Amino acid sequence: MAVVLLVALPALLIGCGSLGGDQNTFSPAADVARDQRDIFFLALWPAIVVLFIVFGLLVYALVRYRRKRDDEALPVQVHGNQRLEIAWTVLPALLLIGLAVPMLGGIVALGREPADDAFPVRVIGQRFSWTFEYPELKDAEGNPLQLLGTPEEPAELHVPVGREIGLSLESIDVIHSFWPPRLAGKQDVIPGRTNSLWFTIDEPGEYPGQCAEFCGLQHALMRFTIVAHSEQDFQAWCEEALELAPGAQACRS
Repeated sequence: MAVVLLVALPALLIGCGSLGGDQNTFSPAADVARDQRDIFFLALWPAIVVLFIVFGLLVYALVRYRRKRDDEALPVQVHGNQRLEIAWTVLPALLLIGLAVPMLGGIVALGREPADDAFPVRVIGQRFSWTFEYPELKDAEGNPLQLLGTPEEPAELHVPVGREIGLSLESIDVIHSFWPPRLAGKQDVIPGRTNSLWFTIDEPGEYPGQCAEFCGLQHALMRFTIVAHSEQDFQAWCEEALELAPGAQACRS
């Protein structure tokens, strides 16, 4: 049994992204993903401590009070130890209260709407691709820039680093889920409703994501990549994408 567990453990860790990978949630590259990871660890480490304490006491009790062969009768049964009952009621309650305060505060902070000065992007989900629309970036005819994706060629969302990105999420067919693992948590994309998501990316790079809600036969192909640029590189990308002259005001943050 031990050999089986040793063989299965590396596969489990690889599947969770613990040994690296482009979608490793334990390697955050934005403020939201980092705060979510910290909240997770805030709950995880006390749980591990409690686990070892409980199992340690259990093993001690099994060894210390095991029945021996020369025991003729059961020992005296003791019930209703009031001090123990108060202790294992009060201590967990205090632990939960201590965890609840920062956790609820973090959940409320992460659940807010994007800031007023966030860089806006409209995200449209459809089977089985994503469309990214930039309300502030318009061509010569006044139409907002759109980046269209297909299952074969997923769309890329280009954004600047160091500035809050505010996404408005919509669906035109079924329920999807927008998930850039290293940047933020999952957010449902629901027909007839607009949800929001925000994050600020730390450094330039490419951050892949995917639809995390089963939406049909080609669900696994519904991917995307968020490409984060420095401010200068993002300005250059804007001008190239819109075919504008250098210094176009439409691309400035």
